[in-house]
Amino acid sequence: MSGRPSRAGIIGAIVLKDLREFSRDRLWILLTPLALVWVIVVFWLLPSSVDETIRVGLHPAPMGHLFQTLAGGEGEEALQVVPFEAEDRLEAAVAGELELDEEVTIGIAFPDDFVAQVQAGKPTKVTVYVEAEVPAEIRRAVSSGIRELAYGLQAAMALKNPVTALPVKLPEAETIVVGEDRAGAQVPFREKLRPMLAIIMLMMEAIALAGLVAVEIERRTFTALLVTPARTSDVLAAKGITGALLGLVQVVVLLAATRSFGSQWWLVLLLVVVGAAMASAVGMIAGSSGKDFMSTLFGSIIFAVPLIIPAFSTLFPGSVSTWVKWMPTYGLVTAMVDVMSYGRGFAAIAWHVGTAVAWVVVLFAAAWLILKRRVEAL
Repeated sequence: MSGRPSRAGIIGAIVLKDLREFSRDRLWILLTPLALVWVIVVFWLLPSSVDETIRVGLHPAPMGHLFQTLAGGEGEEALQVVPFEAEDRLEAAVAGELELDEEVTIGIAFPDDFVAQVQAGKPTKVTVYVEAEVPAEIRRAVSSGIRELAYGLQAAMALKNPVTALPVKLPEAETIVVGEDRAGAQVPFREKLRPMLAIIMLMMEAIALAGLVAVEIERRTFTALLVTPARTSDVLAAKGITGALLGLVQVVVLLAATRSFGSQWWLVLLLVVVGAAMASAVGMIAGSSGKDFMSTLFGSIIFAVPLIIPAFSTLFPGSVSTWVKWMPTYGLVTAMVDVMSYGRGFAAIAWHVGTAVAWVVVLFAAAWLILKRRVEAL
């Protein structure tokens, strides 16, 4: 006579049962690998570098060297001067009507007698061409730069210091960058997508788990399981493990295919485990809230979509709204960005990992409470 099965054995048997049920769902079995392949292909098609150079087209061509010298000197990587022999070609280049190796977003057309007019102190007109997408502050900066160029040119011809020759004595200015200065070390758009894609895949698996939970509630599979030696806690633990495994496998494949682990692979894996547990809890909550498949699907979307919002903040860095910081996935996304994009260690992300783990505990407690009540009401 065999002994009483252990709790671990019961939970393992339920997990295997859930995985078999998931493998029989043709919708998710087809949708999951297709989505994974699509995300990986799109990732590798995106640009892998960031171009921080501002290219300014100049006419006439001899003004290029003078502008480069007075604006920043030779070798200035952030500013590249592209000379044009004809003004109409300069305008066409800014408008995107010419096929050039590099895009020109700003064009400056000096009159042929610009130097002579400036030297004589006479008024002259300079035409600036800009793309419609160029911000207004950059347009104003270009106009101001042209005026400073005229002052500097007058001073250079008079063998004077351009700074002391300005109409107004300029104060000394010190530039202080608040936060981390990433000029010259911008993260490519493709790299920014890694945390967002990982969160999206986790939320997809949360929706899949929600569907599995909803079907078992509808078919009263939970009731049948409780007839066996399995307890309610065993069933709830098995559901949590199943959801975490589904999310973990998908995201690990995604990150491996996109080469996102890097030298701190263990830290990335830790964040993925935390994210998979969070997605599992969300899936259990969504699955126990619906009455049928459609209501569960809409409920899953309502739960999952807001949790993706913090991931979009990685694409548009800046001031993050307070309510976004209170989202459960905010700490997880921030930690992923710090590790994957900037190579930071555990000490730098410890606070974010702690908040993410705290949210996992809260969500699992809520999921177990809601699902337990739903099962007991069957």
